[in-house]
Amino acid sequence: MKRSRATLYLLATDWMIIVGSFALALHFRRFSPEMNIVSRYHLIPEMSLVFIYGVVMLGFFSALSLYKRKIQLSPFQHFFTIVKATAVTVVIYILAKSFTKSDLFIPSRLVLLQWGILLLVVLTIHRLMVVRLLFTLLSKTDMRRRVVIIGDTEGASRFIKECNKKADCGMLVIGVMEDADHADTVQSVPFLGDPAMLPEVISLYNLEGAVICNPALTHQKLMNLVEQCVRLFGWVDIHSDQSSTLQRSGSADAHFDIPFVRMHGIPNSLLYKAYKRIFDFTVSLGGILLLSPILISTAIAIKRSSSGPVFYAKERVGKDGKPFLFYKFRSMAQGADQDETRNEQIRNFIQNQQQDETTSKIVNTAYVTPVGKFIRKWAIDELPQLLNVLKGDMALVGPRPVPQAEYEHEDDWHRRRFAIEPGCTGLWKLHATRTGVTFNDSVLYDIFYSRNMNPALDLMIILGTIWIIISGKADG
Repeated sequence: MKRSRATLYLLATDWMIIVGSFALALHFRRFSPEMNIVSRYHLIPEMSLVFIYGVVMLGFFSALSLYKRKIQLSPFQHFFTIVKATAVTVVIYILAKSFTKSDLFIPSRLVLLQWGILLLVVLTIHRLMVVRLLFTLLSKTDMRRRVVIIGDTEGASRFIKECNKKADCGMLVIGVMEDADHADTVQSVPFLGDPAMLPEVISLYNLEGAVICNPALTHQKLMNLVEQCVRLFGWVDIHSDQSSTLQRSGSADAHFDIPFVRMHGIPNSLLYKAYKRIFDFTVSLGGILLLSPILISTAIAIKRSSSGPVFYAKERVGKDGKPFLFYKFRSMAQGADQDETRNEQIRNFIQNQQQDETTSKIVNTAYVTPVGKFIRKWAIDELPQLLNVLKGDMALVGPRPVPQAEYEHEDDWHRRRFAIEPGCTGLWKLHATRTGVTFNDSVLYDIFYSRNMNPALDLMIILGTIWIIISGKADG
Protein backbone atom coordinates (compact mmCIF):
# COMPACT_ATOMS: atom_id res chain seq x y z
CA MET A 1 0.00 0.00 0.00
CA LYS A 2 1.63 3.18 -1.21
CA ARG A 3 1.81 6.31 0.87
CA SER A 4 2.88 9.80 -0.08
CA ARG A 5 6.54 10.67 0.30
CA ALA A 6 5.57 13.37 2.82
CA THR A 7 3.66 10.87 4.99
CA LEU A 8 6.48 8.33 4.88
CA TYR A 9 8.93 11.06 5.89
CA LEU A 10 6.71 12.14 8.81
CA LEU A 11 6.21 8.54 9.98
CA ALA A 12 9.96 7.94 10.00
CA THR A 13 10.86 11.23 11.71
CA ASP A 14 8.06 10.96 14.29
CA TRP A 15 9.34 7.52 15.30
CA MET A 16 12.90 8.84 15.58
CA ILE A 17 11.71 11.79 17.69
CA ILE A 18 9.75 9.50 20.05
CA VAL A 19 12.75 7.21 20.52
CA GLY A 20 15.37 9.97 20.51
CA SER A 21 13.60 12.17 23.06
CA PHE A 22 13.27 9.14 25.37
CA ALA A 23 17.00 8.44 24.99
CA LEU A 24 17.84 12.07 25.82
CA ALA A 25 15.60 11.99 28.89
CA LEU A 26 17.48 8.90 30.10
CA HIS A 27 20.84 10.49 29.37
CA PHE A 28 20.00 13.70 31.26
CA ARG A 29 18.65 11.87 34.32
CA ARG A 30 20.48 8.71 35.34
CA PHE A 31 18.24 7.54 38.14
CA SER A 32 20.41 4.43 38.48
CA PRO A 33 24.25 4.63 38.41
CA GLU A 34 24.60 2.10 35.60
CA MET A 35 21.56 3.33 33.67
CA ASN A 36 22.13 5.01 30.31
CA ILE A 37 21.08 4.59 26.72
CA VAL A 38 23.67 1.85 26.20
CA SER A 39 25.32 -0.53 28.61
CA ARG A 40 28.44 -2.46 27.63
CA TYR A 41 27.94 -1.62 23.96
CA HIS A 42 24.35 -2.87 23.68
CA LEU A 43 20.99 -1.21 24.16
CA ILE A 44 19.44 -1.55 27.59
CA PRO A 45 16.08 -3.45 27.60
CA GLU A 46 14.16 -0.31 28.66
CA MET A 47 15.42 1.47 25.55
CA SER A 48 14.73 -1.49 23.28
CA LEU A 49 11.09 -1.52 24.42
CA VAL A 50 10.65 2.08 23.27
CA PHE A 51 11.72 1.07 19.74
CA ILE A 52 8.57 -1.11 19.59
CA TYR A 53 6.45 1.33 21.59
CA GLY A 54 7.31 4.10 19.10
CA VAL A 55 5.86 2.04 16.23
CA VAL A 56 2.63 1.49 18.22
CA MET A 57 2.40 5.22 18.89
CA LEU A 58 2.48 5.98 15.17
CA GLY A 59 -0.92 4.28 14.97
CA PHE A 60 -2.26 6.63 17.66
CA PHE A 61 -0.69 9.60 15.87
CA SER A 62 -2.56 8.53 12.75
CA ALA A 63 -5.82 8.13 14.71
CA LEU A 64 -5.35 11.70 15.98
CA SER A 65 -5.10 12.85 12.32
CA LEU A 66 -1.48 14.01 12.57
CA TYR A 67 -0.86 12.78 9.02
CA LYS A 68 -3.85 14.54 7.47
CA ARG A 69 -3.27 17.54 5.27
CA LYS A 70 -6.07 19.58 6.86
CA ILE A 71 -4.25 19.37 10.22
CA GLN A 72 -0.81 20.10 8.80
CA LEU A 73 -2.00 23.22 6.95
CA SER A 74 -3.49 24.81 10.08
CA PRO A 75 -0.65 25.81 12.48
CA PHE A 76 -2.90 26.23 15.55
CA GLN A 77 -4.77 22.96 14.97
CA HIS A 78 -1.47 21.23 14.18
CA PHE A 79 0.09 22.39 17.46
CA PHE A 80 -3.00 21.41 19.46
CA THR A 81 -2.90 17.92 17.90
CA ILE A 82 0.83 17.62 18.71
CA VAL A 83 0.03 18.43 22.36
CA LYS A 84 -2.63 15.69 22.41
CA ALA A 85 -0.28 13.19 20.74
CA THR A 86 2.46 13.94 23.28
CA ALA A 87 0.06 13.51 26.21
CA VAL A 88 -1.27 10.23 24.77
CA THR A 89 2.27 8.88 24.26
CA VAL A 90 3.35 9.52 27.87
CA VAL A 91 0.02 8.59 29.52
CA ILE A 92 -0.26 5.23 27.73
CA TYR A 93 3.34 4.43 28.72
CA ILE A 94 2.50 5.22 32.37
CA LEU A 95 -0.71 3.13 32.24
CA ALA A 96 1.14 0.19 30.65
CA LYS A 97 3.79 0.44 33.36
CA SER A 98 1.12 0.49 36.10
CA PHE A 99 -0.83 -2.49 34.75
CA THR A 100 2.07 -4.75 33.81
CA LYS A 101 4.48 -3.94 36.65
CA SER A 102 7.26 -4.93 34.23
CA ASP A 103 10.90 -4.01 34.83
CA LEU A 104 11.11 -3.00 31.15
CA PHE A 105 9.37 0.29 31.97
CA ILE A 106 11.24 3.25 33.45
CA PRO A 107 9.92 3.94 36.98
CA SER A 108 11.37 7.46 37.30
CA ARG A 109 8.66 10.14 37.08
CA LEU A 110 11.27 12.79 36.35
CA VAL A 111 12.51 10.88 33.30
CA LEU A 112 8.95 10.59 32.02
CA LEU A 113 8.33 14.30 32.62
CA GLN A 114 11.51 15.21 30.76
CA TRP A 115 10.52 12.83 27.96
CA GLY A 116 7.13 14.52 27.58
CA ILE A 117 8.68 18.01 27.49
CA LEU A 118 11.39 17.02 25.00
CA LEU A 119 8.88 15.19 22.81
CA LEU A 120 6.54 18.19 22.72
CA VAL A 121 9.31 20.68 21.98
CA VAL A 122 11.05 18.64 19.27
CA LEU A 123 7.81 17.58 17.55
CA THR A 124 6.61 21.19 17.51
CA ILE A 125 9.85 22.59 16.11
CA HIS A 126 10.18 19.83 13.53
CA ARG A 127 6.60 19.82 12.26
CA LEU A 128 5.75 23.53 12.43
CA MET A 129 9.10 24.90 11.30
CA VAL A 130 11.50 22.36 9.79
CA VAL A 131 8.90 20.43 7.74
CA ARG A 132 7.32 23.57 6.30
CA LEU A 133 10.76 24.90 5.37
CA LEU A 134 11.70 21.59 3.71
CA PHE A 135 8.46 21.46 1.73
CA THR A 136 8.97 25.02 0.55
CA LEU A 137 12.52 24.25 -0.58
CA LEU A 138 11.50 21.00 -2.26
CA SER A 139 8.67 22.74 -4.12
CA LYS A 140 11.28 24.92 -5.81
CA THR A 141 13.15 21.86 -7.09
CA ASP A 142 10.08 20.16 -8.66
CA MET A 143 9.93 17.50 -5.95
CA ARG A 144 6.16 17.85 -5.71
CA ARG A 145 3.99 14.87 -6.63
CA ARG A 146 2.89 15.14 -10.27
CA VAL A 147 -0.89 14.61 -10.45
CA VAL A 148 -3.72 14.76 -12.95
CA ILE A 149 -7.17 16.18 -12.14
CA ILE A 150 -10.08 14.05 -13.35
CA GLY A 151 -13.10 16.29 -13.91
CA ASP A 152 -13.53 19.81 -15.24
CA THR A 153 -15.62 21.45 -12.54
CA GLU A 154 -15.55 24.54 -10.40
CA GLY A 155 -13.92 22.47 -7.67
CA ALA A 156 -11.24 21.24 -10.06
CA SER A 157 -10.48 24.79 -11.24
CA ARG A 158 -10.25 25.98 -7.67
CA PHE A 159 -7.97 23.09 -6.74
CA ILE A 160 -5.60 23.91 -9.61
CA LYS A 161 -5.62 27.61 -8.73
CA GLU A 162 -4.75 26.90 -5.07
CA CYS A 163 -1.98 24.47 -6.07
CA ASN A 164 -0.44 27.14 -8.30
CA LYS A 165 -0.60 29.71 -5.48
CA LYS A 166 0.79 27.44 -2.74
CA ALA A 167 3.91 25.72 -4.00
CA ASP A 168 4.41 23.96 -0.66
CA CYS A 169 1.15 21.99 -0.97
CA GLY A 170 3.11 18.95 -2.18
CA MET A 171 1.29 18.53 -5.51
CA LEU A 172 1.96 19.79 -9.02
CA VAL A 173 -1.04 19.61 -11.36
CA ILE A 174 0.14 18.44 -14.79
CA GLY A 175 -3.21 18.36 -16.59
CA VAL A 176 -6.96 17.71 -16.59
CA MET A 177 -8.85 14.69 -17.91
CA GLU A 178 -12.59 14.59 -18.58
CA ASP A 179 -15.07 12.22 -20.17
CA ALA A 180 -15.99 14.72 -22.93
CA ASP A 181 -14.55 16.90 -25.67
CA HIS A 182 -12.89 19.93 -24.20
CA ALA A 183 -10.83 23.05 -24.74
CA ASP A 184 -7.05 22.88 -24.79
CA THR A 185 -6.43 24.27 -21.30
CA VAL A 186 -8.11 24.56 -17.91
CA GLN A 187 -6.68 27.10 -15.46
CA SER A 188 -3.51 27.20 -17.58
CA VAL A 189 -2.93 23.39 -17.44
CA PRO A 190 -3.45 21.25 -20.57
CA PHE A 191 -6.42 19.01 -21.28
CA LEU A 192 -5.06 15.45 -21.54
CA GLY A 193 -8.12 13.64 -22.86
CA ASP A 194 -10.52 10.99 -21.62
CA PRO A 195 -9.74 9.15 -18.31
CA ALA A 196 -9.75 5.93 -20.34
CA MET A 197 -6.46 7.17 -21.81
CA LEU A 198 -4.84 7.40 -18.37
CA PRO A 199 -2.54 4.35 -18.81
CA GLU A 200 -1.14 5.89 -22.02
CA VAL A 201 -0.47 9.38 -20.62
CA ILE A 202 1.18 8.24 -17.35
CA SER A 203 4.60 7.61 -18.86
CA LEU A 204 4.24 10.51 -21.29
CA TYR A 205 3.80 13.05 -18.46
CA ASN A 206 5.47 11.08 -15.64
CA LEU A 207 2.27 11.15 -13.56
CA GLU A 208 2.35 9.96 -9.94
CA GLY A 209 -1.27 10.28 -8.83
CA ALA A 210 -4.79 11.52 -9.49
CA VAL A 211 -7.44 13.66 -7.83
CA ILE A 212 -11.08 13.04 -8.83
CA CYS A 213 -13.15 16.24 -8.80
CA ASN A 214 -16.32 15.29 -10.63
CA PRO A 215 -19.68 15.56 -8.82
CA ALA A 216 -21.62 14.13 -11.79
CA LEU A 217 -20.13 10.63 -11.64
CA THR A 218 -22.43 7.74 -10.76
CA HIS A 219 -21.35 5.40 -7.96
CA GLN A 220 -20.43 2.75 -10.54
CA LYS A 221 -18.29 5.12 -12.64
CA LEU A 222 -16.66 6.55 -9.53
CA MET A 223 -15.68 3.10 -8.25
CA ASN A 224 -14.39 2.11 -11.71
CA LEU A 225 -12.19 5.22 -11.72
CA VAL A 226 -11.00 4.49 -8.18
CA GLU A 227 -10.06 0.94 -9.18
CA GLN A 228 -8.18 2.22 -12.24
CA CYS A 229 -6.27 4.93 -10.35
CA VAL A 230 -5.38 2.65 -7.44
CA ARG A 231 -4.13 0.01 -9.86
CA LEU A 232 -1.97 2.58 -11.67
CA PHE A 233 -0.79 4.78 -8.78
CA GLY A 234 -1.58 2.89 -5.57
CA TRP A 235 -3.80 5.76 -4.33
CA VAL A 236 -6.39 8.33 -5.41
CA ASP A 237 -8.05 11.37 -3.79
CA ILE A 238 -11.81 11.77 -4.28
CA HIS A 239 -14.01 14.86 -4.14
CA SER A 240 -17.44 13.91 -5.48
CA ASP A 241 -21.12 14.22 -4.61
CA GLN A 242 -21.32 10.43 -4.51
CA SER A 243 -18.64 10.26 -1.80
CA SER A 244 -20.10 13.16 0.24
CA THR A 245 -21.04 10.91 3.16
CA LEU A 246 -17.33 10.06 3.58
CA GLN A 247 -16.27 13.68 3.09
CA ARG A 248 -18.47 14.68 6.05
CA SER A 249 -17.04 11.97 8.31
CA GLY A 250 -14.01 11.94 10.56
CA SER A 251 -12.20 9.96 7.87
CA ALA A 252 -12.09 12.97 5.54
CA ASP A 253 -9.10 15.17 4.86
CA ALA A 254 -8.86 18.44 2.95
CA HIS A 255 -6.83 20.01 0.18
CA PHE A 256 -6.90 23.65 1.24
CA ASP A 257 -10.54 23.67 2.49
CA ILE A 258 -11.86 21.27 -0.19
CA PRO A 259 -12.88 18.01 1.56
CA PHE A 260 -11.73 14.72 0.04
CA VAL A 261 -11.12 11.09 0.96
CA ARG A 262 -8.12 9.00 -0.03
CA MET A 263 -8.39 5.43 -1.26
CA HIS A 264 -5.46 2.99 -1.35
CA GLY A 265 -5.12 -0.54 -2.59
CA ILE A 266 -6.39 -3.36 -0.38
CA PRO A 267 -3.45 -4.47 1.82
CA ASN A 268 -2.23 -7.81 0.50
CA SER A 269 1.20 -8.24 2.09
CA LEU A 270 1.84 -11.49 3.94
CA LEU A 271 2.83 -9.52 7.04
CA TYR A 272 -0.48 -7.64 7.20
CA LYS A 273 -2.52 -10.77 6.47
CA ALA A 274 -0.66 -12.60 9.25
CA TYR A 275 -1.31 -9.72 11.69
CA LYS A 276 -5.00 -9.61 10.76
CA ARG A 277 -5.52 -13.34 11.19
CA ILE A 278 -3.55 -13.61 14.45
CA PHE A 279 -5.34 -10.57 15.89
CA ASP A 280 -8.79 -11.86 14.90
CA PHE A 281 -8.14 -15.40 16.15
CA THR A 282 -6.60 -14.28 19.46
CA VAL A 283 -9.27 -11.70 20.30
CA SER A 284 -12.20 -13.94 19.29
CA LEU A 285 -10.83 -16.90 21.27
CA GLY A 286 -10.20 -14.67 24.27
CA GLY A 287 -13.69 -13.19 23.88
CA ILE A 288 -15.31 -16.64 23.87
CA LEU A 289 -13.41 -17.69 27.01
CA LEU A 290 -14.05 -14.40 28.81
CA LEU A 291 -17.74 -14.28 27.87
CA SER A 292 -18.40 -18.01 28.33
CA PRO A 293 -20.67 -17.44 31.39
CA ILE A 294 -22.85 -15.10 29.28
CA LEU A 295 -22.82 -17.51 26.33
CA ILE A 296 -23.87 -20.47 28.47
CA SER A 297 -26.54 -18.47 30.35
CA THR A 298 -27.98 -17.17 27.08
CA ALA A 299 -28.13 -20.66 25.56
CA ILE A 300 -29.99 -21.98 28.62
CA ALA A 301 -32.42 -19.01 28.63
CA ILE A 302 -33.23 -19.45 24.92
CA LYS A 303 -33.77 -23.20 25.28
CA ARG A 304 -36.05 -22.84 28.31
CA SER A 305 -38.08 -19.87 27.08
CA SER A 306 -39.12 -21.06 23.59
CA SER A 307 -39.09 -24.14 21.41
CA GLY A 308 -36.49 -24.47 18.69
CA PRO A 309 -32.69 -24.53 18.36
CA VAL A 310 -30.38 -22.30 20.40
CA PHE A 311 -28.52 -21.05 17.34
CA TYR A 312 -29.84 -19.44 14.19
CA ALA A 313 -27.59 -20.69 11.37
CA LYS A 314 -28.10 -19.47 7.82
CA GLU A 315 -25.95 -18.97 4.75
CA ARG A 316 -24.46 -15.52 4.21
CA VAL A 317 -22.20 -14.17 1.48
CA GLY A 318 -18.54 -13.86 2.43
CA LYS A 319 -15.26 -12.89 0.78
CA ASP A 320 -15.37 -12.91 -3.04
CA GLY A 321 -19.08 -13.79 -2.92
CA LYS A 322 -18.54 -17.25 -1.43
CA PRO A 323 -21.29 -18.47 0.95
CA PHE A 324 -20.64 -19.59 4.52
CA LEU A 325 -22.73 -20.70 7.49
CA PHE A 326 -23.42 -17.69 9.70
CA TYR A 327 -24.16 -18.12 13.44
CA LYS A 328 -26.32 -16.09 15.82
CA PHE A 329 -28.28 -16.82 18.96
CA ARG A 330 -31.93 -17.34 18.00
CA SER A 331 -33.86 -14.25 19.09
CA MET A 332 -37.16 -14.93 17.28
CA ALA A 333 -39.77 -17.66 17.34
CA GLN A 334 -38.99 -20.73 15.29
CA GLY A 335 -40.09 -20.35 11.66
CA ALA A 336 -40.09 -16.54 11.71
CA ASP A 337 -37.85 -16.46 8.63
CA GLN A 338 -40.50 -18.36 6.64
CA ASP A 339 -43.23 -15.79 7.28
CA GLU A 340 -44.60 -14.31 4.04
CA THR A 341 -44.76 -10.84 5.62
CA ARG A 342 -41.01 -11.00 6.24
CA ASN A 343 -40.42 -12.10 2.63
CA GLU A 344 -42.35 -9.02 1.48
CA GLN A 345 -40.23 -6.86 3.80
CA ILE A 346 -37.09 -8.31 2.22
CA ARG A 347 -38.37 -7.46 -1.28
CA ASN A 348 -39.12 -3.89 -0.13
CA PHE A 349 -35.68 -3.69 1.49
CA ILE A 350 -33.96 -4.67 -1.76
CA GLN A 351 -36.08 -2.15 -3.69
CA ASN A 352 -35.15 0.61 -1.23
CA GLN A 353 -31.48 -0.29 -1.68
CA GLN A 354 -31.76 0.11 -5.42
CA GLN A 355 -33.43 3.51 -4.97
CA ASP A 356 -30.79 4.55 -2.41
CA GLU A 357 -33.36 5.21 0.28
CA THR A 358 -32.70 5.12 4.01
CA THR A 359 -32.93 1.51 5.19
CA SER A 360 -33.04 -0.29 8.53
CA LYS A 361 -33.03 -3.85 9.81
CA ILE A 362 -35.83 -6.16 8.69
CA VAL A 363 -37.46 -7.17 11.96
CA ASN A 364 -41.04 -8.28 12.61
CA THR A 365 -41.23 -7.50 16.33
CA ALA A 366 -44.22 -9.84 16.74
CA TYR A 367 -41.84 -12.79 16.37
CA VAL A 368 -39.15 -11.53 18.76
CA THR A 369 -39.14 -13.53 22.00
CA PRO A 370 -38.77 -11.85 25.44
CA VAL A 371 -35.25 -13.27 25.74
CA GLY A 372 -34.60 -12.24 22.13
CA LYS A 373 -35.57 -8.63 22.83
CA PHE A 374 -33.01 -8.45 25.64
CA ILE A 375 -30.13 -10.12 23.79
CA ARG A 376 -30.73 -8.01 20.67
CA LYS A 377 -30.63 -4.78 22.67
CA TRP A 378 -27.19 -5.64 24.06
CA ALA A 379 -25.86 -7.44 20.94
CA ILE A 380 -25.56 -10.75 22.82
CA ASP A 381 -27.27 -12.48 19.88
CA GLU A 382 -24.24 -11.56 17.74
CA LEU A 383 -21.64 -13.22 19.98
CA PRO A 384 -21.69 -16.63 18.20
CA GLN A 385 -20.15 -14.83 15.22
CA LEU A 386 -16.88 -15.17 17.15
CA LEU A 387 -17.05 -18.84 16.07
CA ASN A 388 -17.16 -17.67 12.45
CA VAL A 389 -14.05 -15.60 13.14
CA LEU A 390 -12.25 -18.61 14.63
CA LYS A 391 -13.14 -20.64 11.52
CA GLY A 392 -11.79 -17.90 9.26
CA ASP A 393 -15.13 -17.16 7.53
CA MET A 394 -15.28 -13.70 9.09
CA ALA A 395 -13.03 -11.06 10.62
CA LEU A 396 -13.70 -8.94 13.70
CA VAL A 397 -13.94 -5.84 11.48
CA GLY A 398 -15.24 -5.80 7.92
CA PRO A 399 -18.37 -5.33 5.78
CA ARG A 400 -21.74 -6.59 6.97
CA PRO A 401 -22.44 -10.12 5.63
CA VAL A 402 -25.68 -10.34 3.60
CA PRO A 403 -28.06 -13.11 2.50
CA GLN A 404 -27.59 -14.52 -1.00
CA ALA A 405 -30.91 -12.97 -2.18
CA GLU A 406 -29.70 -9.47 -1.29
CA TYR A 407 -26.25 -10.05 -2.81
CA GLU A 408 -27.75 -11.14 -6.15
CA HIS A 409 -29.74 -7.88 -6.44
CA GLU A 410 -26.79 -5.62 -5.67
CA ASP A 411 -24.89 -3.61 -8.29
CA ASP A 412 -21.35 -4.57 -9.23
CA TRP A 413 -19.80 -1.73 -7.21
CA HIS A 414 -21.75 -2.81 -4.09
CA ARG A 415 -20.21 -6.27 -4.28
CA ARG A 416 -16.67 -4.89 -4.29
CA ARG A 417 -16.83 -4.47 -0.52
CA PHE A 418 -16.57 -8.25 -0.28
CA ALA A 419 -13.01 -8.22 -1.58
CA ILE A 420 -12.22 -8.76 2.13
CA GLU A 421 -13.76 -10.99 4.80
CA PRO A 422 -17.09 -9.76 6.26
CA GLY A 423 -16.91 -8.57 9.86
CA CYS A 424 -18.74 -8.81 13.17
CA THR A 425 -18.68 -5.02 13.13
CA GLY A 426 -17.40 -2.35 10.82
CA LEU A 427 -17.18 1.31 9.96
CA TRP A 428 -20.82 1.05 8.83
CA LYS A 429 -21.81 0.13 12.41
CA LEU A 430 -20.48 3.38 13.85
CA HIS A 431 -22.77 5.35 11.53
CA ALA A 432 -25.79 2.99 11.45
CA THR A 433 -27.59 4.81 14.30
CA ARG A 434 -27.46 8.12 12.40
CA THR A 435 -30.60 9.22 10.58
CA GLY A 436 -30.40 9.61 6.82
CA VAL A 437 -27.74 6.94 6.22
CA THR A 438 -28.63 5.10 3.02
CA PHE A 439 -27.59 1.67 1.82
CA ASN A 440 -25.13 3.26 -0.64
CA ASP A 441 -23.63 5.23 2.26
CA SER A 442 -23.06 2.07 4.29
CA VAL A 443 -21.42 0.39 1.26
CA LEU A 444 -19.11 3.39 0.83
CA TYR A 445 -18.06 3.07 4.48
CA ASP A 446 -17.26 -0.62 3.88
CA ILE A 447 -15.26 0.13 0.73
CA PHE A 448 -13.41 2.96 2.44
CA TYR A 449 -12.48 0.59 5.30
CA SER A 450 -11.22 -2.09 2.90
CA ARG A 451 -9.02 0.53 1.18
CA ASN A 452 -7.66 2.05 4.36
CA MET A 453 -7.73 -0.71 6.97
CA ASN A 454 -4.97 -0.65 9.56
CA PRO A 455 -4.56 -1.64 13.25
CA ALA A 456 -5.43 1.86 14.53
CA LEU A 457 -8.67 1.96 12.50
CA ASP A 458 -9.59 -1.56 13.69
CA LEU A 459 -9.10 -0.49 17.30
CA MET A 460 -11.22 2.66 16.80
CA ILE A 461 -14.07 0.64 15.26
CA ILE A 462 -13.99 -2.03 17.99
CA LEU A 463 -13.98 0.55 20.79
CA GLY A 464 -16.75 2.51 19.03
CA THR A 465 -18.85 -0.65 18.73
CA ILE A 466 -18.37 -1.43 22.42
CA TRP A 467 -19.63 2.07 23.24
CA ILE A 468 -22.71 1.54 21.03
CA ILE A 469 -23.44 -1.73 22.86
CA ILE A 470 -22.98 -0.12 26.30
CA SER A 471 -25.33 2.67 25.20
CA GLY A 472 -28.02 0.08 24.40
CA LYS A 473 -28.14 1.05 20.69
CA ALA A 474 -26.80 -2.18 19.22
CA ASP A 475 -30.18 -3.11 17.75
CA GLY A 476 -30.63 0.33 16.12
